Order: sequence, then C-alpha cells, then structure tokens
Amino acid sequence: MRIVMVHAVAESIPPVKLAFDEIFPEAEVVNLLDEGLLLDFGEELTPKLRRRMSQVICYSAEHGADAVGLACSVYAPVVDSAKDLVDIPVVSSYGPVMAEAAAAGPRVGIIGTVNATLRDSEFYLNKAAVEQSVAVEVVPCLAPDLIQVLRQEGQEGFERRLGEEVTKLAPQVDVVLLGQFSMASALEYLKGFSSVPILSAPHSSAKRLKEMLSQSS
Repeated sequence: MRIVMVHAVAESIPPVKLAFDEIFPEAEVVNLLDEGLLLDFGEELTPKLRRRMSQVICYSAEHGADAVGLACSVYAPVVDSAKDLVDIPVVSSYGPVMAEAAAAGPRVGIIGTVNATLRDSEFYLNKAAVEQSVAVEVVPCLAPDLIQVLRQEGQEGFERRLGEEVTKLAPQVDVVLLGQFSMASALEYLKGFSSVPILSAPHSSAKRLKEMLSQSS
C-alpha cells in the first residue's frame, strides 16, 4: 500500500516516519514536500491555493497512491472538496486526531506553540464533536518557547519542557492533544508518565489510514 503524505515544511516529515514505523510499518510512505504551500500562504486559504492543493492530491492519486494524507494543517478544509475528485481515501492532519480526541473527552487539553494552532485545533475539535453528537470542553495550553527549546536543548530538553505542560494539564482534562506534528517525537516519553491519554496527529493519521485501507482491500 502506497500512502502519499503531503508536507509544506520539512520538519513534519520525521514525525510522519516515526508514526508510520510504529503503527503502519507495512505501508510504503512517499513524502511529497512543497514548501511553497506555506510560503505562498497569507492570511487565508485562497481559491488559488485550494486548487493547488487539489492538484497535488489528484497528482498523487494518478501516480500510484492508494491514499493521501495531509501534514499541513492550514489546508485541512481542502479535503472536503478534494476527496470527491479522487477515488482513494484522503485525510487531513486534523481529521483523525480530532475524532479520537472528541471520543476521549469531554475535557480536551490542546498544546500549541502559537495561538493560530490553538484556534484551528479548537475549531476542528468542535466540528468532530458535532459529528459524534458529543460535547467537548477545550483547555488550551500555549507554550511558545517549545521550538526554541528544541533548537537549543535538543530532543531531551524538548521532551522535558513538553512534559511540564502535560503535567500541568493532566489534572484538568481527560485527554491531551499534541497540537503540532513536530510534537509527535515526544509521544512515547510523555505516555511513560502521563495520567491521561496523549494523542498526536501523525499517529492518529497513520492509524486511520491503516483502518481505511484495510477496509478497502
């Protein structure tokens, strides 16, 4: 099974590899990187950018992909229209993980490094909750220094710092959602001591795509 993962930044490729190695190792994952998808993105998802991502999805479907996953969260709305253009499964970066988070709630802690991530995550979480006919309560956690810690202290420092935020959130929530793909590298460390479940978008996407492809085979 060949899965094409579409990226707008190179940093999202290692977390995807990690997640698929753990959850869906038999899949052949092809990482398609188009940095222009982010460089050309301004304040909104324009019709031109929607067409561009749709073309990437169609290109992948026409060149051997059995499924397409998006690793760029700002393009999540394109999935609703693009999935009708191809005859293979297409999932957004938010879809699978938000469905899991809504089911595991109702109190969902979301960790992000920027307010835009928290805002978008809350929107898609509420959308998933409506689809499941459940109620959710979002507990946002803004940690803007995480990327700086990762660059200065490496993976060990990053895991420690992220663990501090999880520890603060845990008493207030039923599940913690790691709001950005780059945080997936710390999942195993966090699961080792967290008192509540921890969800990462790459792992949820790998799990969902495995389920979808198993059903279609």
